[in-house]
Amino acid sequence: MEAEIKQPPHVLLIVDDDEDVHQITRIALRSLKYEGRGVKLLSAHSAGDAIRIMQGENQVSVILLDVVMESNEAGLEACRFIRDRIRNQFVRILLRTGQPGMAPEKKVVEEYGIDGYLSKGELTSTRLTTMVRTALKAYSEITEIESKRRSLESVNESIRDISGSVQWNTFRREA
Repeated sequence: MEAEIKQPPHVLLIVDDDEDVHQITRIALRSLKYEGRGVKLLSAHSAGDAIRIMQGENQVSVILLDVVMESNEAGLEACRFIRDRIRNQFVRILLRTGQPGMAPEKKVVEEYGIDGYLSKGELTSTRLTTMVRTALKAYSEITEIESKRRSLESVNESIRDISGSVQWNTFRREA
C-alpha cells in the first residue's frame, strides 16, 4: 500500500477592512475542499496589505477583494497593481462590494481583469463557496496549462540546441 502524498492547501486571500467579513468568510469556507485539498486563508485589512502579501506570496489561488477600503477605489487599485505591476494573471480575483454603485459590475470586470463580482448584500454562504470553488477550478486549469506550456517551451529549446550543434554532412554521389 502506497503512502498518500498530502497536497498543500489552496491559498486564499481575504482583503477587507471589516473584521466581521473576515470572520464570516472563514466560517463559510472552513470546510471547503477542491481536488482533495483544503484551504488556507490569509487576511489583509487594506489594499496596501494585499499588495504586500501578493508581492511576497506567489501561491495565492483566489483573492476575495473588497472595493471600498482606505479609499473608494482601493480594491480596484490593488487589482490593477496585481495584474499590471506584479503581472499576476493567474490568481483569480473575486470582487466583493457592499456598494455596487461604486464599482459597476460590467465596467470593473472588463477593465480590471476581475473573475467574479459578488454583492455583499446578496451573498450567501452557499454562493460564496460555489464562487470560490469555481475560481479554484479555473486557477488549477490555468496553472496546469501554463506548466505544460513551459514544458513544451523547454523541449523546443532543447531541440533547437541539439539541431544547432549537429553538423549535417552532405554526401556527394559519385558517378
